[in-house]
Amino acid sequence: MVLLGVLLVLIGVAVVVVEAHVTTAGVLGVAGTLSTATGVGLILAATGAPLWVTIPVAALMAIAGLVTMLVIAREVIVAGSQELQTGPEALIGRKAVVKTWSGNAGRVMADGALWNAEPAFGWEEPMPVPGDTVIVTELDGLSVSVRRPHAWEVKPVWKPSSLSL
Repeated sequence: MVLLGVLLVLIGVAVVVVEAHVTTAGVLGVAGTLSTATGVGLILAATGAPLWVTIPVAALMAIAGLVTMLVIAREVIVAGSQELQTGPEALIGRKAVVKTWSGNAGRVMADGALWNAEPAFGWEEPMPVPGDTVIVTELDGLSVSVRRPHAWEVKPVWKPSSLSL
């Protein structure tokens, strides 16, 4: 019985390690956690521990492992739903400030870098002037396409009301 318990613990740990390297949506992690908890329960039972000790210890191990899996799953879901944070592709949708503009092209400052810019498809006159805020819509090599920001994208200027303290 002890040998079976040790075998279940080793298999459980191996399955959890495999889960860390292979995406199975937590199935292997749950199976490994339950296998490890069952193995510990068998080891305790085989060594003569009373049942009122064996069951709670195995249950607590299983619960702790499953809670850990849930926390990790939540972090993975949150990380997957966040927008891209690095690389030039992360510029799309971000604000930029026009530095120079002449004719149908100009230069904008976006995320601390100066980019060649052109108006996005559908841009109507007037063209932007230095200091205007624009939104990056497309990236093509070292050039970006920009559009005017919508009203809800422009940061409102807060003015204290007469009700403010």
